[in-house]
Amino acid sequence: MTRSGIIFLSILILNALIAVGYLIWYLIFKKDTDNRKQYVMHTVIMLLCPVVGILYFFLAFLKYHFVNLGERDLTDVEFSKKRNVPRVKADEERERNIVAVEEAILVSDQEKKRINMLNVLLGETEESYSAIALALDSDDSEVAHYAASFLQSKMDTFRENVRKTQQNIAESDIQEEECQEQVLELIKYMNHMLKQKVFTRVEQVDFVKQMEQLCETLFQNAKHKMVPACYECIMGRTMELKEYDKAEIWGSRFCKQYPEQLSSYTLRLKLYFETNQKDKFFEVLDQLRASSVVVDNKTLELIRMVQR
Repeated sequence: MTRSGIIFLSILILNALIAVGYLIWYLIFKKDTDNRKQYVMHTVIMLLCPVVGILYFFLAFLKYHFVNLGERDLTDVEFSKKRNVPRVKADEERERNIVAVEEAILVSDQEKKRINMLNVLLGETEESYSAIALALDSDDSEVAHYAASFLQSKMDTFRENVRKTQQNIAESDIQEEECQEQVLELIKYMNHMLKQKVFTRVEQVDFVKQMEQLCETLFQNAKHKMVPACYECIMGRTMELKEYDKAEIWGSRFCKQYPEQLSSYTLRLKLYFETNQKDKFFEVLDQLRASSVVVDNKTLELIRMVQR
């Protein structure tokens, strides 16, 4: 090998040793693992660009630590130890064009009503299906068409998702954790849609019945998976349909499994208030008073209404 070849090879070897040493120094000796990707990237650059890469990072190090190029602008620096919460600037142009669903429907100008309705449908609508359903009775056929098409699409998606998930559950073993989780998620998913009451009564009753069967399956086979939210879901939906006998059964189960959960008392108080069963209402109230559960304002207001 010629003398120039030996020098070139020596430079490559030395460059590689420096690059690897740089990586070992920061990751092992200084234990700066938070910036691991940065150091790996630097090492790769030094290996791919012998000498030049090392010189670049060395000069950058010198500049950062020893060279002061002008005064730093500290006018926007806050030295207070109080926590600063970053805020993202709102999209003012878009916000100006978005109005409440009810207001969008009530606008008299036809063109503005259509634009408002489209803005509403393009926004976050997961909690607004019942309000969007109001637009079905709009005097503007175009607005009614927007609402009908949107709701029909969402309802079809819901029906198909419920059907597929029910089929998967039927083909699985309920004793398996994965199947139990699937049932739990389906109950929550169905409740999110059913509580907005966009289906016909017949279909609403059918879906609530399916949801109750899912709750029964979970209660009988994996009772520990029946979280308070499940009881709240099924009691809320059955009470809406005035199926009070079913709601009472689930309320009793709820209280037995979660005696320290406020909603297990609140929902039963609401149930007996709606059915005008004062004896049972005060029986539940006595149970609540005997427990260590902290009562919220809504429950107190319900109690005051009955005691007046």
